[in-house]
Amino acid sequence: MNEPNEDTDAGLILAAEECPQDKFEKYHSFSSFDDVIIRKLTAHGPVLLRGGRGSGKSALLIESHRRMQAAKSVFSVYMSLRYLPLLQSDGDEYIGHFCLLLSKAIIKELENQNYEYDFEEVEDEVDLQLSLSRLAQGLDKRIVILFDDAAHIGREKPLEVFFDLFRTLSSNTTSCKASIYPGVTKFGIRFDVFNDSTVIDISRSDVSTDKNYFLEVIKARYPRLADREIFSDRLTSDQFANLLGRSVVGNMRGFILACNRFDDQSKISIPDVNTCLLDMATDYYWPLMEEVAPKLGVYEPLIEPATNIFEAIVDHLCRPLKSGGRGIAQDRVTIHRNIVGQYAKIFEILEYLGFVAKREASRGMKSGGRGPVYAINLCSLLEQVPNKRLTIEMIDEWIEAKPDLAEIHSSGSTFSAISTPQLADEHGLGILGKEIDVLAKSKAYPYGLTADKINRLKSSGINTVQELADTTDDSLLKIDMVGEATVRRMRAVMLQAIWM
Repeated sequence: MNEPNEDTDAGLILAAEECPQDKFEKYHSFSSFDDVIIRKLTAHGPVLLRGGRGSGKSALLIESHRRMQAAKSVFSVYMSLRYLPLLQSDGDEYIGHFCLLLSKAIIKELENQNYEYDFEEVEDEVDLQLSLSRLAQGLDKRIVILFDDAAHIGREKPLEVFFDLFRTLSSNTTSCKASIYPGVTKFGIRFDVFNDSTVIDISRSDVSTDKNYFLEVIKARYPRLADREIFSDRLTSDQFANLLGRSVVGNMRGFILACNRFDDQSKISIPDVNTCLLDMATDYYWPLMEEVAPKLGVYEPLIEPATNIFEAIVDHLCRPLKSGGRGIAQDRVTIHRNIVGQYAKIFEILEYLGFVAKREASRGMKSGGRGPVYAINLCSLLEQVPNKRLTIEMIDEWIEAKPDLAEIHSSGSTFSAISTPQLADEHGLGILGKEIDVLAKSKAYPYGLTADKINRLKSSGINTVQELADTTDDSLLKIDMVGEATVRRMRAVMLQAIWM
């Protein structure tokens, strides 16, 4: 993986919302599949964009905003809710922070687009609603507000307040859009997710039904990797693109990180892809568990059973190979709905992180009953396949989704040894109290801080993630040998550490 220079924004890979505006177009491209979603985000009506971590939600929201800015037919506002006071508040306090933050975002956008309109800062939802109505009349334009990072798995209590505001602000002149993760359930009593919004899922894990998407991405971002000449005789560029896309269950961040591993290779063969997938299991997937644990809040104790459940699923899929019953591991599994209900939050976490992807909400099982179908990331699956060797036959079957689905039924023993701990009442995020050393370069934070920068922060009295979050940029710039590029890197890694 290429290490960014000190003057490179560290958020380019970590999160689209941290990418500098002048570099966004360079590092992001959008397919015909994405264009359909973007049109829905720019159209009238409330929309919830649902996808896992790194699936491309932020990039789609930002690109929608960019296109609306260029067209000037509507007035759009993009607002990231990565604001610590929102994460730490609830009720009226949350509403006050939210309304003030949105007011400031609107004022800034009016200035950016050279509109001469006096929009006031407000801290009340009724005042904000009236101000938005007057703004639409004053500009004679429809308003679209794009809320990014509205939900956080580890701090769910403010979600009900957010969705109440989302519903209140939506009107015939103002369209609200927001990104959410799979499994969000706390919508509050006033918000009906299906009647009060349109939900768009952006999962791209099923390459068997869309064979062009990942190849389009490679052609746009890695044109060299689309050249047939660099692949061995048994591997084509479209097989390569679809295999990587399927391996990371359609997760765009995982896909980009996998592609980066081939940047400097003059020839690519199946053994090279084999090595990439095994390295991704070690360097990307398992470190995700380590990274996400302290930001899960009350759900932090579920990381261990989540790891155990995922390992049990992979073992279940590979067991027929070890006994000689199958030649190729099944990569999809139907899990009885009673089991999924019992471990609901754990499956939500696994899906959010991209260990699994839900392909169908419900399917009948041969063993009786029904359950959702999950696709398993091939990196972790290959890690447990005997000999850990990828073959062209495995590639063909996994891309085409040929193998029959495995099943885990309610009376089976797959999860019998797994217990879940009693959860405490909701509290703050553990990551905020962690020592600043947690942000050091590691497998969990590949773009983390150097030992030198961590020591400089400590010498300035900044010892925890919370203290770094509370320190202003001006104060950070006063630290010896800390410039604007370093501050951007510190902020990007800190945001990755706190937000999902």
